[in-house]
Amino acid sequence: MADETATPDEVVISSGRKIAMGDQWWEIRDNGETIKFTDYLTEARIINGTVYLSFGSCFMDANNQGVVDIASRLRMDLGTAQMLHNLLGQMISSALTPPDISKAN
Repeated sequence: MADETATPDEVVISSGRKIAMGDQWWEIRDNGETIKFTDYLTEARIINGTVYLSFGSCFMDANNQGVVDIASRLRMDLGTAQMLHNLLGQMISSALTPPDISKAN
Protein backbone atom coordinates (compact mmCIF):
# COMPACT_ATOMS: atom_id res chain seq x y z
CA MET A 1 0.00 0.00 0.00
CA ALA A 2 1.23 3.50 -0.85
CA ASP A 3 2.44 5.81 1.90
CA GLU A 4 -0.47 8.19 2.55
CA THR A 5 1.90 10.90 3.80
CA ALA A 6 3.87 10.97 0.53
CA THR A 7 3.48 14.03 -1.70
CA PRO A 8 2.63 13.49 -5.39
CA ASP A 9 6.26 14.30 -6.26
CA GLU A 10 7.59 11.64 -3.88
CA VAL A 11 5.32 9.00 -5.39
CA VAL A 12 6.59 9.70 -8.91
CA ILE A 13 10.22 10.03 -7.86
CA SER A 14 10.12 6.75 -5.98
CA SER A 15 8.51 5.07 -8.98
CA GLY A 16 11.52 6.04 -11.12
CA ARG A 17 9.50 7.44 -14.03
CA LYS A 18 11.73 9.59 -16.21
CA ILE A 19 11.84 10.88 -19.78
CA ALA A 20 14.86 11.57 -21.98
CA MET A 21 15.39 15.27 -22.77
CA GLY A 22 18.44 15.46 -25.00
CA ASP A 23 21.32 13.93 -23.05
CA GLN A 24 19.57 14.33 -19.67
CA TRP A 25 16.84 12.39 -17.87
CA TRP A 26 14.03 14.48 -16.38
CA GLU A 27 11.59 13.23 -13.76
CA ILE A 28 7.92 12.99 -14.68
CA ARG A 29 5.56 14.49 -12.12
CA ASP A 30 1.79 14.07 -11.95
CA ASN A 31 -0.15 16.60 -9.91
CA GLY A 32 -3.26 14.42 -9.89
CA GLU A 33 -5.37 16.30 -12.45
CA THR A 34 -8.57 14.43 -13.19
CA ILE A 35 -9.01 12.83 -16.59
CA LYS A 36 -11.65 14.57 -18.69
CA PHE A 37 -13.28 13.22 -21.82
CA THR A 38 -13.32 15.83 -24.56
CA ASP A 39 -15.58 15.81 -27.58
CA TYR A 40 -15.41 19.37 -28.84
CA LEU A 41 -12.61 21.63 -30.04
CA THR A 42 -13.30 25.16 -28.80
CA GLU A 43 -10.09 26.89 -29.92
CA ALA A 44 -7.52 26.18 -32.62
CA ARG A 45 -5.17 28.96 -33.72
CA ILE A 46 -1.50 29.86 -34.08
CA ILE A 47 -0.09 33.11 -32.73
CA ASN A 48 3.61 33.94 -33.09
CA GLY A 49 4.55 30.28 -33.59
CA THR A 50 2.56 29.04 -30.59
CA VAL A 51 -0.34 26.64 -31.17
CA TYR A 52 -3.42 27.32 -29.03
CA LEU A 53 -5.80 24.39 -28.56
CA SER A 54 -8.73 24.23 -26.17
CA PHE A 55 -10.96 21.20 -25.70
CA GLY A 56 -14.45 21.01 -24.27
CA SER A 57 -16.76 18.41 -22.81
CA CYS A 58 -20.35 18.59 -24.09
CA PHE A 59 -23.29 18.05 -21.76
CA MET A 60 -27.00 17.94 -22.47
CA ASP A 61 -29.61 16.52 -20.16
CA ALA A 62 -33.42 16.41 -20.16
CA ASN A 63 -34.87 19.62 -21.59
CA ASN A 64 -31.96 21.82 -20.53
CA GLN A 65 -29.86 23.74 -23.01
CA GLY A 66 -26.57 22.07 -23.92
CA VAL A 67 -23.34 23.21 -22.28
CA VAL A 68 -19.69 22.90 -23.29
CA ASP A 69 -17.33 22.90 -20.29
CA ILE A 70 -13.71 23.77 -21.03
CA ALA A 71 -11.77 20.62 -20.15
CA SER A 72 -8.26 21.63 -21.19
CA ARG A 73 -6.31 24.51 -22.69
CA LEU A 74 -3.03 23.61 -24.35
CA ARG A 75 -0.26 25.83 -25.65
CA MET A 76 2.69 24.34 -27.56
CA ASP A 77 5.46 25.28 -29.94
CA LEU A 78 5.30 24.16 -33.56
CA GLY A 79 7.77 21.31 -32.98
CA THR A 80 5.56 19.78 -30.31
CA ALA A 81 2.49 20.33 -32.52
CA GLN A 82 4.22 18.44 -35.35
CA MET A 83 5.02 15.52 -33.05
CA LEU A 84 1.40 15.49 -31.83
CA HIS A 85 0.17 15.58 -35.43
CA ASN A 86 2.34 12.59 -36.38
CA LEU A 87 1.41 10.63 -33.26
CA LEU A 88 -2.33 11.23 -33.69
CA GLY A 89 -2.08 10.28 -37.37
CA GLN A 90 -0.43 6.98 -36.48
CA MET A 91 -2.93 6.25 -33.69
CA ILE A 92 -5.95 7.00 -35.88
CA SER A 93 -4.58 4.97 -38.77
CA SER A 94 -3.93 2.02 -36.46
CA ALA A 95 -7.40 2.28 -34.89
CA LEU A 96 -9.09 2.33 -38.31
CA THR A 97 -7.10 -0.59 -39.73
CA PRO A 98 -9.15 -3.78 -39.55
CA PRO A 99 -7.49 -6.69 -37.73
CA ASP A 100 -5.71 -9.26 -39.88
CA ILE A 101 -8.01 -12.29 -39.56
CA SER A 102 -5.45 -14.59 -41.18
CA LYS A 103 -3.24 -14.18 -38.08
CA ALA A 104 -6.01 -15.00 -35.61
CA ASN A 105 -5.60 -17.96 -33.26
